[in-house]
Amino acid sequence: MVQVVFSESAAGSLKMALSLDGCIGGATAVAFLGGEPSPAERLAAQRRAEEQERRARAAAVPMEGSPADVLAFPLALSVGPLEEDAPGPRRLEALTTLCAHWPEGPRQAAGSLAGAQKNLAELLRRVRAGEPVRVWQGPEPDEVCGLFWLAWQLQNAGLADAAVKRVTLPEYEVREDGTVVEYAGWGEVSPYDWGRMAARVRPVPGPVLRMWGHRWAALCRENAPLRAVVNGQLRSVPEDFYDFLLLREIARQPETFREAEVIGQVLGRYRPGIGDGWLAGRMENFIRRGLLEPITAPEPGRPAYARTLRKK
Repeated sequence: MVQVVFSESAAGSLKMALSLDGCIGGATAVAFLGGEPSPAERLAAQRRAEEQERRARAAAVPMEGSPADVLAFPLALSVGPLEEDAPGPRRLEALTTLCAHWPEGPRQAAGSLAGAQKNLAELLRRVRAGEPVRVWQGPEPDEVCGLFWLAWQLQNAGLADAAVKRVTLPEYEVREDGTVVEYAGWGEVSPYDWGRMAARVRPVPGPVLRMWGHRWAALCRENAPLRAVVNGQLRSVPEDFYDFLLLREIARQPETFREAEVIGQVLGRYRPGIGDGWLAGRMENFIRRGLLEPITAPEPGRPAYARTLRKK
């Protein structure tokens, strides 16, 4: 069975879940915030983490399949123009823009596109051979876009009647200790949890698959700079759609502030479903408009938004 995901982080986690040693585990790292812990505190934290790892490993539900079955399409389809039948130069431009704040951004963008192009050819080959498809879809705009895009790709290839199943990401889970876990996308799911969540799989009827393909075609005709999930529906929206969240966080800052702090607060506080690349680009827009000015530069190897800004 072909397993489709829409981010590289989700692909990595799912491949671990499907691998022979995916539930064996390994070294457990513990991070500390604040001061340096004592050796006793460090040992106690390490033991707690290892016990949590052991319990998660013991509760993991085995999955059938191989890591080679996982095909990732990290195309960030919620942003940029939709003018190509298949991922090409225009999609590369969008990916490069999103990765521009990282020194290795252009190389990463090219790698993501090349991987998606290869995986699309493999997907169509395997579907034509009669293999079923399982799509892992969460609430993030990129994952909803990916689902509709996949339906359109199958329809465009004459495969609208393919055997497709979908696994939706739960809005939240309540753990045995009372902890409530919220997920924004499949990339946040532990390798130990995929097998259990696979029970949520449901077949996608052919008419529904064709409906999603038609919706993607409509979004392509609109060709907006951005797409977002609004009231549960995927919509074309203007490029300043998320600006109010950034402006709200900027208003909370002193006259000079760290740009990364604002972006991190928006991602953590509001979970908007858009990544740091788009938010960093909007901060650059504020600078060009004269709302902000940089007063420091990022250190080598750090993202462009690792700097201090001043309000104007």
